[in-house]
Amino acid sequence: MQAGVHCKSGADLRQIRMVIAKVTSSCNLRCSYCCTDAIPITQPGATMTMETHRHAATLLIGGTELPEIQWIFHGGEPMLLPVPWYEEAIEHCITVAEANPHLKRLMIGMQSNLTRLTPEYLALIKKYRIQVGSSLDGPPHLSDVHRQGGKRVEENIELLAREGAPAGVIALINKNTIRHLDEVVDYFDRKGFGVTFNATCPTGRGTNLEDLTGEELCAAKRAVLVRADKSHNLRLLSPDLIKQIFYFHTGERDMTERTCHNYNCGAGVSLIGMDPSGDLWPCGRSSDADMGRFGNVNDPGTLADFPATLRKFHEKDLWYMRCFGCPARLICMFGCTAFDKESIPTREMDCRATKLLYQYFCDHRDLIARLFEWIEIDMQKMKQEVAIKKPTPPFLRLHTGSHPCASCAPLSRVGQPHEGDRTAGPSRTASDSSERRRSGVSAAIH
Repeated sequence: MQAGVHCKSGADLRQIRMVIAKVTSSCNLRCSYCCTDAIPITQPGATMTMETHRHAATLLIGGTELPEIQWIFHGGEPMLLPVPWYEEAIEHCITVAEANPHLKRLMIGMQSNLTRLTPEYLALIKKYRIQVGSSLDGPPHLSDVHRQGGKRVEENIELLAREGAPAGVIALINKNTIRHLDEVVDYFDRKGFGVTFNATCPTGRGTNLEDLTGEELCAAKRAVLVRADKSHNLRLLSPDLIKQIFYFHTGERDMTERTCHNYNCGAGVSLIGMDPSGDLWPCGRSSDADMGRFGNVNDPGTLADFPATLRKFHEKDLWYMRCFGCPARLICMFGCTAFDKESIPTREMDCRATKLLYQYFCDHRDLIARLFEWIEIDMQKMKQEVAIKKPTPPFLRLHTGSHPCASCAPLSRVGQPHEGDRTAGPSRTASDSSERRRSGVSAAIH
């Protein structure tokens, strides 16, 4: 397929900048709030074939007209596949990217629970400068209430940081962590992990858990803001909170953006998901929820109904009429289309939390102004570092040396030397199929 050409099947892939490639539906863990249920690795169709991956990379990387694209290996647990599989897959991604005249940068990511990290996987991550995202809900003894392997995950997050390839962390807010909120926030402040706090969602295995309230979710965000202000540790701020601080302080927002953080998200427009069989979906979450299947990469002709399917996926019901007269819309993330269609309690919780958070911003303008100023200072430092260090070559075949997160790391502890990283793995902005999420790989790309 010629680079940048509108797909003859009817699918417009020219603005795709992020691909969530679920290469397996299997997982070695069974977290109690996971929104999917993994299948055995030995079951037919549990993993993606190399042929399917090649077709997908050729179609999606070859079809974009944007200067950058992120390819995120997801699951299930992607480290269930062997390292040689990824070497072949990534090399093909690079080959296709180099043939696309529009592309200047290809970024590879992986969302993993990190319990299967081996020396061979570590070498793969460093070789291809893979941006890794993982999940840990706080200190291992608290995280393991709903997850598994907390101590090993913690150790491997620290190992990646020491090796110059820091991992982003998603921390799920649930009834357990809410009861120990101070301990959780203190843990991440002390560890220095770059963390995104998201709320659990009553889907999949999580339907049996008690729902969070909007008051609880807002309380968690307030605690993070207060601690980030007190310790000058901006790594506690997720991309969502950073955006909300910018929107509120400046009073400006571009409502036409198509990202996970807007009224009309980027699912199927700037972001696309793929399951192990090669079926394309608007995003990573929509495949789990069985919403909006476009067709299959192995037969582009099946994508003929792409436009109509996409319109239906993005349709809003009358519930959203409340948004237009709401002052909190200035900082609202408007929920996740897939999650909110599957779970009405989720969007009610988000709505209530956003209104309370907006009022908190109004009552604490000095705190928001300080955080805004520190974020601006840190971003300027990052720009200066990038200017001093020559720009990296465009494609991964030429990318040797340190990990991108380690070389130009924004949002560290303000007023202190950078400690080598600001985590920008898939967990900080990519769709996370196994957990509640608000965005995709690198905070900077949005």
